[in-house]
Amino acid sequence: MMIKVTKLAIKDVLVLEYDSGEDNRGTSYKQFSEKELKDIGIYTHFVEETLYCPIKKGTLYGVHFQNHPKAQTKLLYCTKGRGIDFAVDLRKNSETYKQWVNVELSPENRKQIYIPVGFGHAFLSLEDNTQVVMRIDNYFDTDLCRAITYDDAELSINFNIANPILSQSDNTAPTLKDCDINL
Repeated sequence: MMIKVTKLAIKDVLVLEYDSGEDNRGTSYKQFSEKELKDIGIYTHFVEETLYCPIKKGTLYGVHFQNHPKAQTKLLYCTKGRGIDFAVDLRKNSETYKQWVNVELSPENRKQIYIPVGFGHAFLSLEDNTQVVMRIDNYFDTDLCRAITYDDAELSINFNIANPILSQSDNTAPTLKDCDINL
């Protein structure tokens, strides 16, 4: 198998690591293979890829998600710098509802996080000039994009940062109880 799969405390969120090759020229490894994902039981068809480039350490994106009928599965990895990626279970009928998991992403560890539909997502940069790639299986729809405040008491996410750098929309994001989630 070309991909190592690690299950996290929330079983539907996975960490993926592709095998690498090395010779006198350097190292090579895949970032994506639809065939190899299918071989491990992931049949998600990704339609778009976005590169986020937070300039400063301590920049926080999230908690973001997209409502039905265009909810999104996400696959993320880091190409420069380091960051922590968070997946928050927003499925009201789930046994892990309101729980979260995280994984550090960097070019050195080459880890990817697979976040299925029904989860909120957040990313915290740990270094200046970090770059993180996000693949999604449904196009962004501004009418369905939602956010929850990063410091929501019900979610109790430990970002381990006192004053993150936030966008204006993340600064004014509602709490979980005030958000119109339909996941």
